[in-house]
Amino acid sequence: MRVLVIGGGIGGLAVAKGLLDRGHHVRVYEHAETLRDGGAGVTIWSNGTAALRDLGVSLDGVGRQLHSLRSLTGNGRLLWEADLDEVTERLGSPTVEIPRRTLLARLADTLPPETMRFGQRCSGVREYPDRVVADFADGSSADGDILIGADGQRSVVRRQVLGGEPARLTGWASWQGLTHSDLPLAHGYRTLNIAGRDGHCGLIPAGNGLLHWWFDTPWRQGHPDLSVADLRRAFDGWPEPVGELLSAVTDDDLGFFPHIRHQVPKVWGGPRTTLLGDAVHAMPPAVAQAANQTLEDAWLLSCLLTDVQGAPAQRLRHYEKERRPRVAKVSRQAALTSAQRRTPLQRLGRFPKWVATRSQVVSLRSGSNVLRGLTPAPAQVGIA
Repeated sequence: MRVLVIGGGIGGLAVAKGLLDRGHHVRVYEHAETLRDGGAGVTIWSNGTAALRDLGVSLDGVGRQLHSLRSLTGNGRLLWEADLDEVTERLGSPTVEIPRRTLLARLADTLPPETMRFGQRCSGVREYPDRVVADFADGSSADGDILIGADGQRSVVRRQVLGGEPARLTGWASWQGLTHSDLPLAHGYRTLNIAGRDGHCGLIPAGNGLLHWWFDTPWRQGHPDLSVADLRRAFDGWPEPVGELLSAVTDDDLGFFPHIRHQVPKVWGGPRTTLLGDAVHAMPPAVAQAANQTLEDAWLLSCLLTDVQGAPAQRLRHYEKERRPRVAKVSRQAALTSAQRRTPLQRLGRFPKWVATRSQVVSLRSGSNVLRGLTPAPAQVGIA
């Protein structure tokens, strides 16, 4: 089949790899002029690394495998700590923190150079009984048998094939960065999350002395941007190394993104179109699953488009039916976790390590197709 992928981010590149390996002719159309090199770090949990492994993408030699996840209150009291080595053992795949730009480069390196088409901004999608057409802002177009919208939270493909509401703001935003650091945490293997009533902070080593850090604060559209000086005031008195980190970074290191959430629809496309990743299920970063759920989409869609003959609609709807309950559950969990940040519920007690560890295992498995082995054989799906 001829497959058009709109969007050259994590999801678009991953699904391109999976479909190329299954013999399809794939082209990825990205509106940027080059491969994206922005963003901070990405936490690839066991479900994400399992999906990448099955897609044939290795993370050997990049990023940092994480061994534990520790959560503190804003006054430094330990809430819980999860043993990520045990999570790895139980789920069969590790947790890795990696710079987003590095993950994109690793994915792009698995694709033939002619796969990517840069500077192509999709402006419209037209579906016909025997083909689908992508129109671009420069007046050109491309024909295919299937079109996959992997073009992010402001997806043109979503608007074209579904209409509907855009993603909604949640009332929080992140101020984050990825910087070289001399802090011991940057050279270790532990994630540190710190939870306060009016803010959250996270610090994760990303390999080679890089530290991915973020500060979450309440935010409404129209509010002024925060500076490092603002963050120093807001997080004054928090446990170290928060103060040390903020004394070492500058406004040039700050990246900003508001937290948003889509309501996950029942159907994600038309007879020859579907969506994946943030185009269909953008969610707040409270459980750090957005990229992982995107990789799960790419993995399952690639599996289900093996040996397609005839019209693809039944395969596309089956992919959506399999993924929707899993990703909707994760999205609800992320929204609930985000909403509880201004209540004392998650800061009241201290959980034993085994409880925190098992909770991670259960949560990751329950929101995953790849970890649960939920891969129906293409022959069982049928042909529309």
